Amino acid sequence: MARLVDSEVTKLVWLAGDATVIADIKAPTVTELTAAVDITCYVLKNYEVRADASDTTDESAVCDSAAGAVPTRKKYTGNLPLFRDFASTGLPDTTDLLAVFHEDYPQGYFIRRVGKPQETAFAATDVLDIYHFSGDVPQIQGGTGEGFLKMTVPLLPTGKFTTKAVVAGP
Repeated sequence: MARLVDSEVTKLVWLAGDATVIADIKAPTVTELTAAVDITCYVLKNYEVRADASDTTDESAVCDSAAGAVPTRKKYTGNLPLFRDFASTGLPDTTDLLAVFHEDYPQGYFIRRVGKPQETAFAATDVLDIYHFSGDVPQIQGGTGEGFLKMTVPLLPTGKFTTKAVVAGP
């Protein structure tokens, strides 16, 4: 069995917009994906975007010998700790992600590809995880002398995700 160390083989992007910016979440096109902002080098390694435990119903009949749980709704969760960019003037740089993840609850797709270097452009047949979120108010950190200036963006699920998208042609 071939194994792959997960260092330097992940691409993370944010595609701003409502759920309609990707026509088919299971088959996004290369054209749709080119509008995304590559955030790979800004995301700290302790980020968390993933499927979560599904909601269940735990009803059993009198004759059942054991309790059973039946999944009813899928769930997912997200949290993005991000580095911030500042110009030599000490002001936020034009690439600072606070412009993307502002306090007005921006919607967008968090898209992850694992298996190819971050610099490799999306191509047909790439397999992706795609999650639609609304960004909550950024939690800006700094002034502690404990590291680089950062912010954390809690991501609020909007009800649409897949861990099995396959990129379609152009």
